[in-house]
Amino acid sequence: MPIIHPMTILKTSVTLALAIGLASCGGSGGYGGSPALPPPKAPPAIFKSYHADRNATMADGGTRGIDMSGVSFYDTRTATLITPRHVVMARHFARPAAAPVVFHDRSGKRIQRKLIGFSAGAGDVMVGLLDEPVPSNYRPYPLPAVGSDTAALAGRPVIVTDHNRNLFVHLIAAFGNGTIAFRHDTSERHGWSKNLVVGDSGNPSFVIVGNDLVLVETHTTGGPGAGPYYGDPNVQRSVRQAVRKLDPAHRIRTVTIR
Repeated sequence: MPIIHPMTILKTSVTLALAIGLASCGGSGGYGGSPALPPPKAPPAIFKSYHADRNATMADGGTRGIDMSGVSFYDTRTATLITPRHVVMARHFARPAAAPVVFHDRSGKRIQRKLIGFSAGAGDVMVGLLDEPVPSNYRPYPLPAVGSDTAALAGRPVIVTDHNRNLFVHLIAAFGNGTIAFRHDTSERHGWSKNLVVGDSGNPSFVIVGNDLVLVETHTTGGPGAGPYYGDPNVQRSVRQAVRKLDPAHRIRTVTIR
């Protein structure tokens, strides 16, 4: 059974980041516009009624403006689109070959694909190839551009998902050795927070940048969460190589974070 394990390599970086003092920022907009952080104590559920074998009903409220059409919640071994044909997963908790990959768009419309190829990335990253691309109403997420200012990211709100199809808001705490670590937002300014548990591995986390949800991490550890940072040069280089190896017709997109 896959187990979320502690990452002691981040302790020093977390301590330093917290000593500096962390500032956070918010977002605006809603469904059909710019994604927005949910208000305090907003219900975290993405779906009002989820069905893996048919269309789903999306929840109203704080999660409605967050586009999760590129995240496959069909299996606890979550897969997230980074191109119309490539997904990322936790390497230690990846779906097997020929596994179905189910997505629901923003209106709850269902599609299914199948995993037909794999290429391991750096650290706890596995890139998977779908049997065919998804249509444009299912969202591949950009990654942070290499060279994005990690100091500007420290303390920023991050949208954290779990295997129960919920959205939480944590804060970015620190970076180190190709990873990113989060902390709980004790001010409770947005939504809810949670301690990640076994089964949450591979679920994605996002930072809002303008109209984009930028994929910054997929979970490796528990507590507030930590995992590979997709803006790290080595991690992103390995993801690009895996994408080219599996299907060079598609490329990842990046967004500079300042």
